[in-house]
Amino acid sequence: MATEKTPVRSKAADDTAAEAGDETAGKTPAEAIHELGGTLGRAWHEARDSVSDIGSKLGQRARNVRDETREAASETRETLQDAIDDMGELGQEVAEDAIELGRAVGISVSKFVRQHPMRSLAIAAVAGALTAHLLRRRGR
Repeated sequence: MATEKTPVRSKAADDTAAEAGDETAGKTPAEAIHELGGTLGRAWHEARDSVSDIGSKLGQRARNVRDETREAASETRETLQDAIDDMGELGQEVAEDAIELGRAVGISVSKFVRQHPMRSLAIAAVAGALTAHLLRRRGR
């Protein structure tokens, strides 16, 4: 007599599966485990894909931030270099103007002294006396 093996399920397992509306009702434990393994495998695959997508998006955002930061730093460097160049040109122009003004004043003073030697001597004497007076008061 050949005995046929039939899967053994407990009445409690059948009742629990039926109450939950489980699709595994009427399946053997091996079939249920196999189906659960497939479901877990798909869930794992989806979770891994989601994490991978998040990682890719974060990586891209990090690259974008890096590129934007480099661009902003480059623009700032160029702006500062332009400002420095402008300041250098302005300083050179001011120095040239000061030299020109000094020459013009020197020429004017020289002309005045030649045209009015006695007045020039009197102005120099008054300026010297005033300077000496101020320096004496300061020393006290």
